[in-house]
Order: sequence, then C-alpha cells, then structure tokens
Amino acid sequence: MLIKLNSEYYMYNGAIIRALLKERKLKIKDLLEGLDMKTGGTLRPLEEADIKASKLEEIADFFGVSIDTFFIRNKQPHISVVGSNNKNIACFTVGALEEKTANLQALIEEKDKRIELLETVNKMLKKELEEIKNKITPGQDTDIK
Repeated sequence: MLIKLNSEYYMYNGAIIRALLKERKLKIKDLLEGLDMKTGGTLRPLEEADIKASKLEEIADFFGVSIDTFFIRNKQPHISVVGSNNKNIACFTVGALEEKTANLQALIEEKDKRIELLETVNKMLKKELEEIKNKITPGQDTDIK
C-alpha cells in the first residue's frame, strides 16, 4: 500500500508486525486471538499491502503503537542555506549531499593515487637523468640539464 500525503509517499511495511511480535516475545497466535482473526495461524493477510486501515488500527492498538509505525516514509530531510542578502535560498536533500560527498571523496582518493604515481615517475626520471649525466665523459658537449 502506497499512500500520498502532502506530496510525501508512505509505504506500508507488514514485516514490522513480525518485528514487534519478536521484540515483545509474543506469538502470532497471541496477535490473531487479540484481533479475533482466524487466518490459519499465518500473518500473510496482515503483512500484505492491501490491508484495510481499520485492521491496521486494531493492530496498532494491540501493540500500543501509532499506525505510522507500520509505514516507511519516502522523504529525505532538507537543509536550507540562506545567502548573505537573505534573498537567495537553496535547499539540498541530505541524501544527495551525502552521495555527492562520497563521490568527491572517491575523486580525491583517485587524485591522490595519481599524484603518488607521478611523484614516483618523477623520481625515476631524475635518477635516470643523473645516471646519464654520470656516464658522459667530461670532454663531451651535452645539452642535458
């Protein structure tokens, strides 16, 4: 079940029922008896997405939780950044910022590897140049610097 409320999406998650049963050390039978349901001892009808709101309310009452407990919000928090003139406002989603940060971190690590490689190559070339200079006899004309 997908519910849209104030441009936010909420997804029903029936697995939360099992988690609550386990957390409270209850059996499926206890819940079904508390709801006066006969489902052959299975939670399947309660875990499916087409559960009725009235039944969900009964389940929430049984566990003493809010109906919201059984829904996962599909919204990321926003951070507002206000410019110095208080006219420029930019909103960023935290998830997007975290992803961008991770990508930039990976880019920095790759650049560090390249720098290290270039420094190694530079040292090798300097060493090779020094060896060439040492092999040239003092009387020879050379342009190697």
